Amino acid sequence: MLVAAVLGGCFLWAMVVMGLSFAMVERGNGQWWVVPLFGLLVLVVAVVAARGTPTGRTGTAQEASPPPSASSPAPVTAGRVLAEPLTPREVEVLRELAAGRSNQEISRALFVAPGTVKAHLNHIFRKLDAASRLQAIAHAREAGLLDPQPKINPH
Repeated sequence: MLVAAVLGGCFLWAMVVMGLSFAMVERGNGQWWVVPLFGLLVLVVAVVAARGTPTGRTGTAQEASPPPSASSPAPVTAGRVLAEPLTPREVEVLRELAAGRSNQEISRALFVAPGTVKAHLNHIFRKLDAASRLQAIAHAREAGLLDPQPKINPH
């Protein structure tokens, strides 16, 4: 439905631009070529503006990304599919993050530099398509990355 509306709007805009151009040619105006050029510029600006508009949860980058390769399948869960799996160390950092720890506390707990924690968090945010710590935790829960490991009953 949205595509039909956009195409209809583009067709209407093209008809107006061409009509103005033909009217200028009929009147003998030598500057008729400015109107289609301006019309094209307006369409390009509209397309660029529309592509930069956030589309909400359904139009996230994970849908636009290419499917994972067969050699490294992404984990499939009920809520979210990761384009690239997290490393074991990133999962450790994610668990510390979910526990509410600061970067400094995470670095002390995992015996790494605070800059290393920041690098891991940047990778986690990118892989989970998250913009904040809270969003990363929410997306990780959707992907099943923070579910507790099942305990094996020895009996």
